[in-house]
Amino acid sequence: MGGSLKVVTTSLSGGWVRRNGVPYSDQTTLTEYFDRFPAPNGEEWLVVTTVMTDPRYWNGDFITSTHFRRERDGSKWDPSPCRT
Repeated sequence: MGGSLKVVTTSLSGGWVRRNGVPYSDQTTLTEYFDRFPAPNGEEWLVVTTVMTDPRYWNGDFITSTHFRRERDGSKWDPSPCRT
């Protein structure tokens, strides 16, 4: 129950963080943290934290965090095949 994973990605080609034109360079390092943990009420959570570091374009790190709560059963899971 619970656990952590750290992923570091380097050697990225330059691009844009979002469509609004904020750039990142080929010097960017992307570090992702995947943390799974139980809540006191019995729920399970996954938190994905992303840290982008770019010494060329940015003065500091760009950090985002997304939280996911595990569903108790698969009743909301209804995958469908991709259409071509």
